[in-house]
Amino acid sequence: MNIDTYLKWIQLIVNAFALGAAGWIYKAYIQNLKSVLLSKDEQIKIVERNMNFLKDKVADLEKKTPEFMEEILNERIKIREDEILRLSSDKDKNVNELKIKNQERIILKSELEKAIDVKRQLSFVGEDFDDYFFSRQGNLEIEEMGMVAVDSGQLMITDPCYVDSDWVNEKFEDLRLIKDKETGNTYQFRRDFNSYEEKIEGFDKTVNQLMEEKRFEKVKTVGEMNYSYAGSSEASLSDQGYGELKFKTGAEGAGLAFRTAFGDGMYPVYGEKYDGKIIRVYVNVL
Repeated sequence: MNIDTYLKWIQLIVNAFALGAAGWIYKAYIQNLKSVLLSKDEQIKIVERNMNFLKDKVADLEKKTPEFMEEILNERIKIREDEILRLSSDKDKNVNELKIKNQERIILKSELEKAIDVKRQLSFVGEDFDDYFFSRQGNLEIEEMGMVAVDSGQLMITDPCYVDSDWVNEKFEDLRLIKDKETGNTYQFRRDFNSYEEKIEGFDKTVNQLMEEKRFEKVKTVGEMNYSYAGSSEASLSDQGYGELKFKTGAEGAGLAFRTAFGDGMYPVYGEKYDGKIIRVYVNVL
């Protein structure tokens, strides 16, 4: 054999070794890929199990939230009842504060009933809860936000941005009419009498007394509940004592007007906060 032949054999052997090494590396690479894929599958399964677990936990916490609110409200009711007992020892001196505490206790009991009702409703809710506005560890607080003055025996809830664009200036005519069932004559409030405790000419009893005896009866008058003082008055003077006010387009939702229990005065406004966010606002109109 000449030297060229030896070189060819050597080259062939080297190429064979190179191919073998490349094959081994390729095999190891494929096995590594399979191992990585298997590991990823396992990680995905673990994540899915964790997600299902957390989903169940969150659903459980969601259902327990009203229980937390119920507990807080029960505590607050107990505090109010303790304060009422303390104030009752000197009722004459603390009559106004006692009245406020009784009002607060009534409101808290009403809120407790709502919390119990929410818990009852959540017992039928499914398990899909995706977004949460409140923290699971939030605190429920009730605080006095301020006072609102009343000089027309009524209040209105509205978005301030509607006042400039939709408020209507229209004259309000108080058409509270009383009818004498025996004669058929009608008498108008603020024209024929200025108070229901006043006696109308020709009668020896007040308007209220004549109404209690069924001699007098109210005559229903229906006015438009527009977004105006007149419309608000129509709403608060209606049989139900409230009503939705209309936009200029005729659509409802411009506001809601309602009458107070005893007319004019300064009324406290309370805010209920959960997790630092206002979730409910109510007014004592007593």
